[in-house]
Amino acid sequence: MVEGKIKKTSEEIKDAILSDLKDGPKTITEISESVNSNWVTVGEYLKKLKEEKEVLEIVSSPKMKVYRRTDDLAFYGLPFSKKIREDTFSLLCLIARLWREKTGQNNPSRTIIQKVAVEFIEESNGDISLPILNFHYGQTLALRYDEKFENECKDFKLTEKQKESLSKLIKKYENWSAGRSQKEQYSKHGMEFYKTKEELLSAFTINNEEEIIQKILELSVYYPSELIETYELFDKFEYCSINILNIKKEDTRKEYTQKLKEIFSLIWDAITTNSFFYEAERYMEENKKELFNYIKVNIINSKISNVSPILDDFKSEIDSIPLGEINTNTSEKSKELLSRLLNGL
Repeated sequence: MVEGKIKKTSEEIKDAILSDLKDGPKTITEISESVNSNWVTVGEYLKKLKEEKEVLEIVSSPKMKVYRRTDDLAFYGLPFSKKIREDTFSLLCLIARLWREKTGQNNPSRTIIQKVAVEFIEESNGDISLPILNFHYGQTLALRYDEKFENECKDFKLTEKQKESLSKLIKKYENWSAGRSQKEQYSKHGMEFYKTKEELLSAFTINNEEEIIQKILELSVYYPSELIETYELFDKFEYCSINILNIKKEDTRKEYTQKLKEIFSLIWDAITTNSFFYEAERYMEENKKELFNYIKVNIINSKISNVSPILDDFKSEIDSIPLGEINTNTSEKSKELLSRLLNGL
């Protein structure tokens, strides 16, 4: 006698779908196969889960529908492999747990947990192989830490030497702020782009105009050549900056400089998003690359569209300023600053 399928309750189907999506975004067909329900039924429950804000539909086309959990721990819900997801989150949980044990404090900020994780992996000399990616505030792992999932993470096995190394790092960071942990990371070789960004923000804060120009020119030197999607934004920003900071009237110059600072934050968001996807691509399995590229194009284009019209309008405004109101030695001054910069590198 062949046993019939056991009918699942509504909540059981929802739970099965959410459990399946813990491994990352999936097509409706993949979900159907995993939870052993037909795609029509799964589609109905995915619609309900969307309404309940439990899942997001990240690809919607006649050929493919892809969903992810709203609380997916991978940045941008990227389809990293199950191993990368499990190992990365396990390490973050281990750091948080050891932090509480060693310091007697509550969990540190997520920024500090990430910075400790990055430095720990780098100190392992290849023994621990997990993605380290450039993001908005420097280097990070592929997933964020969330304490509400800590009881679900697997053990991350360490040797005695690795335990000692991690304990030393926790001691090092114990009384640091998130800001200090970022600056520590930016001081490393290869992080000059981020270090210069921090120096530019400081120059904006004290309105040191020559320093602002110098740091923007420095950023142009350190700009990662592989980030082609966002280079045009940065190029226009540099053009506007040099012209603004050579406006003769001080009040006008200050007004435009404040706008320049606001626009830079949007540009930085776009550039570092571009960087994150560039770094993440190498960790994508072949069968997930099409989905990865779809997410990449959508997210980066969205970031660019957030700032591009604002920057274009700003450039038009700068171009409309009469030549007599801008110092004619703009390009020469820039060349001089750039020459001094390059000679100092």
